[in-house]
Amino acid sequence: MLKKILLMIFVLLFFSSDVRTEEPPVLSNPLSKRREADVREDTVPGYVEMSNGEVFPGLLYITRDKRLEIFDIELKRQRTIPITKIAEIECNVEKEWMEKLWRFKELAGDEKLYTGESYPCRMFTYTLTLDDGREIEAPMSGVIFVQKLEQGETPSVGHIPEREATRLYFHKRQAEKTDVGKKLADVHYTKLVKAGEDALEEGIKKAAAFEARKDKKTAKTPPAKIKQRNPNQKRAKI
Repeated sequence: MLKKILLMIFVLLFFSSDVRTEEPPVLSNPLSKRREADVREDTVPGYVEMSNGEVFPGLLYITRDKRLEIFDIELKRQRTIPITKIAEIECNVEKEWMEKLWRFKELAGDEKLYTGESYPCRMFTYTLTLDDGREIEAPMSGVIFVQKLEQGETPSVGHIPEREATRLYFHKRQAEKTDVGKKLADVHYTKLVKAGEDALEEGIKKAAAFEARKDKKTAKTPPAKIKQRNPNQKRAKI
């Protein structure tokens, strides 16, 4: 019996030593900034233009493993479209108005009182042009990210996770009570999205033009000249 136990111990030690001598699998460097898991193929070059004329050129993408969700008015059904199939998204303002702000007179009552304040509201649909030329008109809500490319970079640089991106929204209905007191012109919305290499170049030019206009408007006016008093002019009696 003792011999059998010793034999089993010897076998276990022999095989365990073989396992320890095997080479461990090669692992990617955990400190690497561009890990394989971070590489994304669902980014497209292009730009996003806001209703106030501000332009964001760069790499466009949405949340990982997501698609744009729209309600196809013509087919009357929900559809999902990858951003890589989008050539252009144009916003259509269906309706805009100033919504009055009401409050309940009493917490437990139904009677409402008009506060005298209002806030901007809009209703949107979007015209999507696919890369094959087809057009779809649909309400849509969601978010698109724009990663800015530094000077000299090309779209081949790809998505860089550690670089901040601008978050821009699509709305079916834009109405925020936090915008009380603002006018319609004060609340901006995503007006146009264009994808492609040519669109990226166009976006860079439009962004530069917008910044030039903004700098011109915000340029400091020269200080007012101080009017010199005529020494011969008599002072008025107080």
